[in-house]
Amino acid sequence: MEQPHHGSPTHDDQEAPLDADHLRRALDEQGGLLTGPDVSDVVRARVRRVLDSTRDLLELSAEEPVREVAGRAVAWVAESVGAFQRLPRAFASGHAVLGEHAPLLRTVDQLDLLGLTLDRAYDGARRGDGQAVRGQLDVLLERFPARTRPASLAEPVGICPEDLDDGVVHDHGLEVGEDGIPRLPVPDQPDPDHETQEVG
Repeated sequence: MEQPHHGSPTHDDQEAPLDADHLRRALDEQGGLLTGPDVSDVVRARVRRVLDSTRDLLELSAEEPVREVAGRAVAWVAESVGAFQRLPRAFASGHAVLGEHAPLLRTVDQLDLLGLTLDRAYDGARRGDGQAVRGQLDVLLERFPARTRPASLAEPVGICPEDLDDGVVHDHGLEVGEDGIPRLPVPDQPDPDHETQEVG
């Protein structure tokens, strides 16, 4: 049996895949961050294609291997394209290490391959071929490793009420809203119809 490449993540190394709604929030959030005007046109177009393909995949199926494919794809895009964005434009488009493409061309090539991988995963999911989907997941794990946890890309906003210390909330005169966030209460406002009397 062939052993995994050294340093390559395996299925056992991955956390449980996120639910589909969490992944959709991650896609929406990363779409806003990675397709802005500071991203070159060729990269932005490919990022949109990858994010749209991932969203289409989730609309087609919410089975575990599909969610894992989606999570790995959005994690890699967030990490790799985010790192690319931080490079000076001149460096990204013109600087190349000996024997490799410049960062811009390398990122474009990787996004093209990722888009193709997602298309193949979609085709497998549409046919109900779980083995084909897992085959594309293996491609993602080998060719698109990411240290970023998919769960960290769209953490739920708000505070769980059970995590609040009732004593602290009470001592500070706070009120907990429906979103679970403690705030200072709004003071009573004066009656707008009240006429102020001048002191003689």
